[in-house]
Amino acid sequence: MLVIFGWRARAHTIGTGQFFCPREGGDRQYEHKEAKRWFTLFFIPIIPLNRLGDYVECTSCQSTYYTSVLDAPTGAAIEDVMTQAIRYVAVALTVADGHVDPEERRVATEVVRQFASTEYTEADFSSDLDQLDPAHLVDNLEELGGILNDHGKEAVIAAAMRLAASDGSVDAAEIAVVEDIGKALSMTDSHVRGVMATAADRG
Repeated sequence: MLVIFGWRARAHTIGTGQFFCPREGGDRQYEHKEAKRWFTLFFIPIIPLNRLGDYVECTSCQSTYYTSVLDAPTGAAIEDVMTQAIRYVAVALTVADGHVDPEERRVATEVVRQFASTEYTEADFSSDLDQLDPAHLVDNLEELGGILNDHGKEAVIAAAMRLAASDGSVDAAEIAVVEDIGKALSMTDSHVRGVMATAADRG
């Protein structure tokens, strides 16, 4: 009788979830898989031998990655961080000069809508004015600074300058808030000043 034996690798799923797929450039479902080498008899796995390692597979495109890919934030998580941070920016700039007028409310609401992942109204902004403490602005921007590229950071500074100018003038207190935003986003002083100057020229 001919006995056929050998070895083969098999993988099984040990976890699932959502991640940012680098190949597809968006949030997708993944399977976290563990691979083991098996002893086979007549091509049937019989005895598990050594563990070969684990990996992540995208269920959409079937691309496989090292498990470190799960350390990257998902697009949805980035949107949540951005939404929270820009709400603090809107409040901090609006109250910086000590008064809030209707035009500032309107522009603040528009700016948050520009960045937010959810619907946002002037009533929402009024609620934020009551509940969000501008003293926590920097804390809510530091995580965003580790996520955004330079273009994204510049967009936040440009939006902040739009808010600062929404009442017709930009005073020293508002400039100080914009500079704090730049520092929290890990931008250099010269980079922040350049973006501010460009935004001021555009009016």
